[in-house]
Amino acid sequence: MKKLISLVLTGAMAVGMLAGSAMTAAADDLPILGAGIYSSTDNFNSYIAKAIKNTSEGVFDCNVDDGQLDQSTQLNQIDTAIAKGAVAIAVSVVDVTAAPAIIEKVKENGELPIIFFNKEIEDKEVVNSYDKLYQVTSTGGDYGASIQGEMVVEYWKAHPEADKNGDGKIQMIDLMGDPGHTATPPRAQYVKSTIEDAGIEIDLLEEDTGMWDTAKAKEKMDAWISKYGDEIEFIVAANDAMALGALQSIQAAGFNEEGAESEMFIPVIGIDALPDVLEKIKSGEMIGSVLQDANTQGQMIVKIAQNLYEGKEPLDGTDFEFDTDGSKAIRVPYKAVTVDNVDEAAATYEA
Repeated sequence: MKKLISLVLTGAMAVGMLAGSAMTAAADDLPILGAGIYSSTDNFNSYIAKAIKNTSEGVFDCNVDDGQLDQSTQLNQIDTAIAKGAVAIAVSVVDVTAAPAIIEKVKENGELPIIFFNKEIEDKEVVNSYDKLYQVTSTGGDYGASIQGEMVVEYWKAHPEADKNGDGKIQMIDLMGDPGHTATPPRAQYVKSTIEDAGIEIDLLEEDTGMWDTAKAKEKMDAWISKYGDEIEFIVAANDAMALGALQSIQAAGFNEEGAESEMFIPVIGIDALPDVLEKIKSGEMIGSVLQDANTQGQMIVKIAQNLYEGKEPLDGTDFEFDTDGSKAIRVPYKAVTVDNVDEAAATYEA
């Protein structure tokens, strides 16, 4: 896969409102971009929504609907956006199997462009069924988990004290995402295989889904910290929301309270590099995360829609190229984030 360089576009992220109702009519005669996320409870989706709304200012009239984890709700929102005169639809679909139904909707209503984001449509037959279908996502394949695994390996080798029982194995907890999300199986697979490929054995104490959710992850971790206590040598979470839930749980049990200087410490690492987690990395309460650039993804969604509306090639004026794997996707690269470069990650959220 060709290495892609992250595009820095003008425009800053501002706090935008997620519309629970369907997209509204155009204001000031701007064309309508119909946009929706699968759930505002997903922190990363919410940041993409903010970037879409901010970048749309002066270009599109755009609210970002909350699908509320309900595919019927999201389909109704898309119907309403089309009825209001949307010139393009951009959606992080609740259920990827609903993609064909969404494609039929945009086909039947003026062959509108459709931009799927975050949740990749992996079925190439579906992708190739419509020539005005595009995707915006992060690097595919491992979905950032190889970088996460490399960060675990680097920390483990640099901190021999992390091997608390001296057995040479990592006693590890793995918090997985929503089983229906395209990123969940690869993240669970690649974080472990990357560690093992480095010659480090894993003793997997527990592996279960936290559904991308802080509260659900905390509930799982509460049981595990009670069961294993200081036997746990590493916690990896498939997103930052779950990492925060795990951190809340272990801190309530007396771990990581003083950051890296804590008498009892369990390294925790997530994926997304959300602002709340960046603060935890600065304080040493977490050792790192993997930046999934919501801001650039949101900007690219709007840029593609704008180019298509203006009759240009979808990637005109950008540094991106579509992946050559037939996904019709541009992929914004992941990046490791530690205390050494946390300010660089924070800058992606600045206005």
